[in-house]
Amino acid sequence: MLASTTTEPSIGLGLIILWAALIAAVGGFGVFAPWLAARGAGGRAIAYGNSFAGGVLLAAGLIHLLADASDGFSTAYPDLDYPAAYAVATFVFILVLGIERVIPQALNTGSDGADPESAAMLGATKGRSLAPYLLLLTLSIHSIIAGVTLGISSAAGAGVLLIAILAHKGAAGFALGSTFREAAIPPRTCIPALLVFVGSTPLGVLLGGAAIDLFGAGSGAAEAWFKAVAAGTFLYIATLDIVREEFFPGGTNRGRRLLWAILGAGVMALVAIWV
Repeated sequence: MLASTTTEPSIGLGLIILWAALIAAVGGFGVFAPWLAARGAGGRAIAYGNSFAGGVLLAAGLIHLLADASDGFSTAYPDLDYPAAYAVATFVFILVLGIERVIPQALNTGSDGADPESAAMLGATKGRSLAPYLLLLTLSIHSIIAGVTLGISSAAGAGVLLIAILAHKGAAGFALGSTFREAAIPPRTCIPALLVFVGSTPLGVLLGGAAIDLFGAGSGAAEAWFKAVAAGTFLYIATLDIVREEFFPGGTNRGRRLLWAILGAGVMALVAIWV
């Protein structure tokens, strides 16, 4: 995402507050929608929603974050002839894999006669998973950056950016809510954590004017590093936490689940036209 550097009129304070409230409402609906879907339509709706969320995160990691990180590394380190963003994302993917799947399984080996690989695939440390919190951290930081970008944008270009942020906020919120629900995290922990995500983009919007210095000289490298780390995390969660749960071993209606995953990826691909 690019911060506006033009001299066009900026967004008024009243409009900024209104937009922050709208983004918060969309994010709040997104994060709690998995529970609403579970009550109203049963497991099939959750399966479709999880598939959609997996497509969203997969496309967000590949199309948005990795692309932005690669451009950021090229700008921050013009003499570096190496695909650093992809290397960082790969390392983070493997690191999270080790934290999530290898260490817990190593600690639990010998507990029964089941094949450890099958146990890891079919019953992956539910209730103790770090994936929801990793996703919360990366989504919240990314949302703050998006909010700051909107807050410092010119009035002429802010409308399109707002639409893109709203689309991303709702879809990413559903993905986050799905991971918390699947991990069976208790409400007293889950609700405050989800509210952190809900408030992250509005906070960035409200602090946008004051955060201009954060996007000045020297900040491009830090943003590129974060986006590469976030990309690796997104790809891991999309493939080994969400999509894997829905397709391996999976259940009925796999074709429809695939269509929902394609739809989620398609939404993020369309958002990339504007941001």
